[in-house]
Amino acid sequence: MLPPVALRAETDLGAIRHNVRTLAALRRDAVMGVVKANAYGHGAVPVSRVLLAEGVTWLAVATLPEAIALRDAGIEARILVLAAPLPDFLPAYERHGLDAVVASPEGAEAVIARTPSVRVHVKVDTGMHRLGVAPGEAAETVRRLTAAGVEVVALWTHLATADAADPSFAFLQVRRFDGVLRDLGADAPPLVHVANGPAHVRLPPVTSRPALTRLGGVLYGMASDPSMAPAMTDLRAAMRLVARVVHLQTVAPGESVSYGRTWVAERPTRIATLAVGYADGIPRSLSNRGEVGIAGRRAAIVGRVCMDMTMVSLGDPGGWGGSVEVGAEAVVFGPGGPSIEEAAASAGTFAYTLPTGLTARVHRVLREG
Repeated sequence: MLPPVALRAETDLGAIRHNVRTLAALRRDAVMGVVKANAYGHGAVPVSRVLLAEGVTWLAVATLPEAIALRDAGIEARILVLAAPLPDFLPAYERHGLDAVVASPEGAEAVIARTPSVRVHVKVDTGMHRLGVAPGEAAETVRRLTAAGVEVVALWTHLATADAADPSFAFLQVRRFDGVLRDLGADAPPLVHVANGPAHVRLPPVTSRPALTRLGGVLYGMASDPSMAPAMTDLRAAMRLVARVVHLQTVAPGESVSYGRTWVAERPTRIATLAVGYADGIPRSLSNRGEVGIAGRRAAIVGRVCMDMTMVSLGDPGGWGGSVEVGAEAVVFGPGGPSIEEAAASAGTFAYTLPTGLTARVHRVLREG
């Protein structure tokens, strides 16, 4: 039985189970499940357990506290922390059995000096220019670590345009990465990981070497760019955000809704107030732009999204909206309402920002299908 809440985010673990099976069947590469940012807002611990039960052998998070939280929950799988550690963080990697990223020659020296028993993945900056060793320094960095007795598990990089309509820069990045592998020759680590979710679903294989594929947003049925849509048809959305109607009224022509009088009724209009606002994480930019699903129809968001509430138009008081009652459910995004991609586009953002932006006061529900 649900607690007395008027807003909930539902994570469909069955959809995630379906997605990881579908994605794993596309390639023979081992899967690294990316569960950073609380599994993109879906719940890192339950999602990790689903992934591991489905045969995923690696997990990845963004920060050290995220990794420690998984360890504290009893998860013993290999975990890579994708951010390069500050040197004083390294003893915690050793304590918790975590894999670290080396993203610079200086980072390599810190591992050698402080925690040579920590396993590392050397990241090559092939063009993202966020983290990584320059291609011309990468081979020497790997050799320096290996000579010092540090286990270099993998060489990896991150593709900037795998989800873009024109992915040609991603192929240039792959060529740069292959150049580092040629420089290393027999000294190359046993594993590489280059492909992310977009590359996995829409690009040809990027390496013939033993590889991990890092799957993030696609595990949750989310497309990071509209160009990915054709490759996503077999995947299922894993979250929906549901808000209940807390108030109903009919506004007269000339009356306005919400702050600033940005929406004024042209005719008598039934207005439903929903228990969701920007303090829950929905973008204020949905004001006068977004829609919700309610009673099997779409209802437009009218007026400015408030901190705690949002108003939608149910149209003519004598029409379908007249049957909507206080307590009815509206789907802000997900099955039964706008897709997460539609809602994000209306807000001028992209899909990942919606589930990751939900705040602590949103009640979370796990379900299977």
